[in-house]
Amino acid sequence: MAGPPLDPDEARTRTLEELSKAEYDDSPGFIQWLLGSIEKWLVGVLDGIDGSSTTQAGIAVLILLALGAAAFLVLRRTGLIRRSHALSVDPELDAEPVLSAAQLRRAAEESIAAGRLDDGTVLALRALVRDLEERTLLDVAAGMTAHEAASRASASFPELRGRLQRGADAFDTAAYSHRQASSKQADDLLRLAVYIAESSPDLSALEPSGIGAEASVASGAPTTGTGGAA
Repeated sequence: MAGPPLDPDEARTRTLEELSKAEYDDSPGFIQWLLGSIEKWLVGVLDGIDGSSTTQAGIAVLILLALGAAAFLVLRRTGLIRRSHALSVDPELDAEPVLSAAQLRRAAEESIAAGRLDDGTVLALRALVRDLEERTLLDVAAGMTAHEAASRASASFPELRGRLQRGADAFDTAAYSHRQASSKQADDLLRLAVYIAESSPDLSALEPSGIGAEASVASGAPTTGTGGAA
């Protein structure tokens, strides 16, 4: 028999405890071991090369360059070297100064066009969240995560649940991962933010508590209608 549902704080705590286990460790231990093994092999190769020979010295240099390039590609592929080392925007969903949803969407579009995909991805989700907050469809609490916001937003847009969760994944990649958000992730999230801004929510799940009617007035949608199709 299933136990009682967990509140968000307890669920987050249990998730962090689970991810802290060794099997989820993504530290560079393996990379360090691999580079150490390569170094030992290289030392053995160089010990066998007579430094008085120009040809052998050239071969040694080529080996070093090839290994350096291979190490760089491995580190970049695994995310230990990022293409963009830091965000130039605040990843907090309630970041100051408070900008309108339209301002955040414009900033996201400009960032993506300039190739700052991480910034654009973060700004796109912030725009989506801000839009829902402006329409009183979402109450943004301090420290709210992207996945919490996506889960609550899906109550008003249940047909977009999957896209909202993928958007939250893209946000986490851009804001916290060693990897960079892809162009597709950034574009998809911005399009989702624009689509939601132009759509009416499905308030049928909220109406029993009376929240539906209030949110309908705030969003400009009729209380008897539902949202448009994706």
